[in-house]
Amino acid sequence: MVAAVVSKAHRAEPAGHGRRRLQRRDLLAAGLGAAGIGAVTVPLAASGPPPAPIVVASGTASPTVHDIRAFGAVGDGKADDTEALAAACRTDDIPPVVYLPAGEYRITAWPDLPDGSVVYGDGADVTTVFCDRDTTLVDLAGKQRIRFARMGFYLSGPGATAIRLAECFRCSFDTVLIRGNHLADNWPRYAGQKGVVLEANTGGTSFIDCDINNFGVGLSTSCIQNYVTSSKFSGNRIGVLGTGNDHNAGLALTNVEFVSDNDPATTDRHLFVDGAANNWWLTNVWFEGSDIAVQVGTAGQGGPSQFGMVNCKVAARSCDIDLIYCRQPYLANIAFDADPGGSPAELRIDEAGCPEGIAVNLISGAGAEIGPRVFPSNWQVLGRGQTHRPTFTGPVTARAEGAEEILRAVAPDGAGLASVLASGAWLSDHADAGVVLRDPEGGYWRLGVAPDGALRTAPLGRDRPVR
Repeated sequence: MVAAVVSKAHRAEPAGHGRRRLQRRDLLAAGLGAAGIGAVTVPLAASGPPPAPIVVASGTASPTVHDIRAFGAVGDGKADDTEALAAACRTDDIPPVVYLPAGEYRITAWPDLPDGSVVYGDGADVTTVFCDRDTTLVDLAGKQRIRFARMGFYLSGPGATAIRLAECFRCSFDTVLIRGNHLADNWPRYAGQKGVVLEANTGGTSFIDCDINNFGVGLSTSCIQNYVTSSKFSGNRIGVLGTGNDHNAGLALTNVEFVSDNDPATTDRHLFVDGAANNWWLTNVWFEGSDIAVQVGTAGQGGPSQFGMVNCKVAARSCDIDLIYCRQPYLANIAFDADPGGSPAELRIDEAGCPEGIAVNLISGAGAEIGPRVFPSNWQVLGRGQTHRPTFTGPVTARAEGAEEILRAVAPDGAGLASVLASGAWLSDHADAGVVLRDPEGGYWRLGVAPDGALRTAPLGRDRPVR
């Protein structure tokens, strides 16, 4: 291992010379490991000679950290810092590590970034990149492993997009705030404003501890295998859109919060899969403040091949979860509720588009659980102490424990109707509910017993009895 050292010339420089040591925490924030990183000096724009290249004193090659202020950036929200950013991002050898200290940087166009670039600031709320044009600010195409961290983007153009990734692989956003201009009182002016667009087979993108707020569409995707975790969508007209009726559209969201106010003009739907799509998985997700919290699929167009929600809390004004089309829906451990002033349908299922599915432990805010009548006939539903409409495709074995009954049929009020006893005997507790048999010509007969023990039959006609 080669120890990182600082030359004597650097240590001897007077404080007024305009250089400072970049601290280890800065390098770690930029996504650089501790091993192999040498001491780094950054020229300050406020004093000293004109900006000079960063000096890295180490026995091995190390990433060069480019402080945007060293390239002429002002960061006051008024000066145009576009050229300074472009200069900081230029590199002839290794990918750049670009540092934006606390400030507001007015940028009109984002420069091209080589694979592996890192752009970071001092915090999502204190390092802000501002753009007031109808443009796509950060437009990445065919890039790999570009990382943004600890910074914010603010877009005010009605048709602007903050970040677009096309054919990109393993790019990441860590503690990044992405904010637009959509509010209840300016709808629909900013309906076309988008926070993040994932398209053209982009994969492996991760959003960690991010906030995507106040857009017409917070995040739209026509790709699969991208991930959002520990993040928040707030005040978007549509939070996440599975877009384009594209069979590849999909997303995994974990520990994510979707929130908004109760003004109908603010948020229509938090999550909307608007047609044919791939796999969507939601785990530990919170929804509140929308007309429809989750809409899966579109009538006449289709929906995802798989859609799963596990350990979620869902509240809305008119409908919590609207399942219109999905080949394999799976819902487990979901609590349903109403937004203030709302009385939503907690769960709607279109039987034509979602004929089969699985539901486990769905808790109603208006009662103990979602009633069985909500589910189409081929759904498998497991509630607290109850199972609705199970389908078995092989031998079913029920084993008695001691003298307990093996099976019991009860009425809605809990009264016993019939049982299979531990001995295997069948017992009917109602005299008029004996065994029903069908004769060879298609007639049905009920077998009963008289008080003297004599067996008798009663004709039931040719229609299959339902009682």
